[in-house]
Amino acid sequence: MSSQTLRQSIAELLTRQPMTISGLAKEFQVKFSEIESALEHVEKSVKPRKIKIRPAGCRQCGFVFKDRTKFIPPSRCPKCKSEWIEEAAFKIE
Repeated sequence: MSSQTLRQSIAELLTRQPMTISGLAKEFQVKFSEIESALEHVEKSVKPRKIKIRPAGCRQCGFVFKDRTKFIPPSRCPKCKSEWIEEAAFKIE
């Protein structure tokens, strides 16, 4: 068993590669909400480095959620109302 906490493991993984919340939940076999909570704490603890975000986007019309501050993915596009949304990806740089 690893001596790292979930938050430490997430931070380490995100320094190596970008990941979505769903990808992190699958990787660590935890609930989506646990990853969301952990990311909020990781964001505070990695300073002065920063979590870079590739924003979520609508696969139907191409709308980009560039001003979104929440980690969880949006449920639908405000422009075309499609639910076909590509999740944001996170990486620590």
